[in-house]
Amino acid sequence: MYEIKQMKKFLKENLSERRFIHSCNVSSESRKLAKIYGVNPDIAEFTGLVHDICKEIPNDKQYKRLEKSNMNVCQEELSAPKVWHGIAGAQFLRDELNIKDSDILNAVRYHTVARAGMSDLEKIVYLADMISEERSYTDVWQLRAITEKSLDLGMFYALRYMLQKLLQKGCLFPKHTVEAYNEYASKVLMEG
Repeated sequence: MYEIKQMKKFLKENLSERRFIHSCNVSSESRKLAKIYGVNPDIAEFTGLVHDICKEIPNDKQYKRLEKSNMNVCQEELSAPKVWHGIAGAQFLRDELNIKDSDILNAVRYHTVARAGMSDLEKIVYLADMISEERSYTDVWQLRAITEKSLDLGMFYALRYMLQKLLQKGCLFPKHTVEAYNEYASKVLMEG
């Protein structure tokens, strides 16, 4: 369906070595999680690979793609250039690679902020990005173990971690992130 080999070549030419390695690691982790959770592993591998396709383009070019998109961009995201690459990446995939699969586009678009009502592919890419092989933050091993047991529990812990990080930095909370956290917190609390 989507040519991994060609995309790796494109990314190797257009990303720094560090970002390329990260993208490959997220791709591998996405494939692994897809097999655990019954998602098409080829689509997960491709989506994980391209999740940061626009990460290293200049902010003004990311913003132009963001403006062009109709991807429910909230005010908090507009004021946070660090998250623009997800929206720009989804728009790039749509415009330049003619990808129409809304699941792939949403997984790329929301891989930094999450949202309520995520598909399993979206959760997989979000979590794979947080637990990829090169990640070494405190307790990443715990999130890896939780994610292999439950996507929803993994999302709860990942979102809690991200909100704490944003709070420490004094950043705005994108409404999508808050809605996602509330959804997964409710699920976890109801389950026990």
